[in-house]
Amino acid sequence: LLTGTPKLLRARKMSADTGVEIELTSDFIANNFVEQYYAAIHKDPELVRKFYGADSVMTHLETSSKEEPILGADLIHEKIVSLGLQGGLACIQHLVAQSSAEGIVIMVVGTFARANESVCHPFRQTFILGKMSPDDSYAFYLRNNIFAFDDAFHGEAPQHTQPPHQHPPPQPQPPAPPQQQQQHHHQQQQQQQQQQ
Repeated sequence: LLTGTPKLLRARKMSADTGVEIELTSDFIANNFVEQYYAAIHKDPELVRKFYGADSVMTHLETSSKEEPILGADLIHEKIVSLGLQGGLACIQHLVAQSSAEGIVIMVVGTFARANESVCHPFRQTFILGKMSPDDSYAFYLRNNIFAFDDAFHGEAPQHTQPPHQHPPPQPQPPAPPQQQQQHHHQQQQQQQQQQ
């Protein structure tokens, strides 16, 4: 499990229920972190800031403008509140985790219903859990967070550079029926007689 303390997530190697040692894989840590993170947003948004540190960074993707990254736990918490995420309920559909030299990378895909809303908005979110210390493999904080509702990807048509307009090459015409060929030949004879 992960225990939340200010700016710290500590993975416990021993199960509190059985006392049996647990293998702390990146998937195990990621699943526990995601469960705690979205539970905090839903039940007590003030706890969310405790997941972050002074050097934590969050980016929120918008369709209308390119937003600058937000630095620090307090500003990130303010952003989460301004987006109306506090009190909302997340439904996780996919979760993928990878370990790295400095921590764990987590990608989440799901839907999110803001408080007092019945509409579920598809969203994507990427987290990086950073190690608190190189010597401690079981203490993490939320170092990076990239969040976007799917509208950010589909709300505006992508801008493509159009190639110069080119006319298609002329296509060969099928031969005319015999009657049309005779009429055309007769017209050519009349034109030659008039020119003489």
